[in-house]
Amino acid sequence: MTTPARATEHRLDRLTTVQAADAMAAAKVALIPVGATEQHGPNLVCGIDWMTAEAVAQRVAAEVDPLAVVVPPLPFGLSGHHLDFPGTLHVSAATFSAVCKDVARSLARHAITKVVFVNGHRGNENILGVLVTELTYEMGIEAASAFWMTQAAEEVARHKKTDRWGHACEVETSIALAISDDLVAPSLEPGDLIEEYGAFEDNYAKHSLVTARTFASRTRNGAFGDATLATVEAGREILDAAVARTAAFVRDFAARAPRGSAADGGAF
Repeated sequence: MTTPARATEHRLDRLTTVQAADAMAAAKVALIPVGATEQHGPNLVCGIDWMTAEAVAQRVAAEVDPLAVVVPPLPFGLSGHHLDFPGTLHVSAATFSAVCKDVARSLARHAITKVVFVNGHRGNENILGVLVTELTYEMGIEAASAFWMTQAAEEVARHKKTDRWGHACEVETSIALAISDDLVAPSLEPGDLIEEYGAFEDNYAKHSLVTARTFASRTRNGAFGDATLATVEAGREILDAAVARTAAFVRDFAARAPRGSAADGGAF
């Protein structure tokens, strides 16, 4: 006989509808992990972005229990810049936005009108900023977005060893090791970089513009940085910091009066 999900399970898809009703009645916030399925060179599995988002969301929910439930992760994101490499799947901004809005509407039907997108892919950041604004000001669903690299910025800065890091590098490989070593290839390679940029196109340099550059034009093997320098200890420190800061926000977010209510001054 299959054992029912534990009362402390936060993932809605792992609960019966009866258990979900109890969990959602106690919760104030829904965590929506979003990421991507895209190449990470020879170093990491293609699903690492959504898997990292899921791991952060699950840990945050455990930290703030019973204030949050976790939605099943969205494993597709804006990954057009990786499509030259096999294993990459891309959805448009319109598709990504539509799915996220529909999920948020579904949650609102069950009285959860606060959502936090727990993001694992930098390529989603711009559309998530638009989504947070539209959900909050146009749909009456308060929204926020958390990205582990930002929430753990000091820890990331302490553990990055290369100038051009951020993808299948020593930082991302470290956090993957902290989640599960089966997400990491047995043999790791540094990024094989292509240092050919026009004026102010290098987004790691000062005064850069916003341009659209494919990863194939920036790295031959799909990786940045040097994954051989990754450590599980660094990954745990980064992961713990991202979880702690995101959990602190979720606690405050859950306690905040709904925007537009009398307690909030009535202004939406």
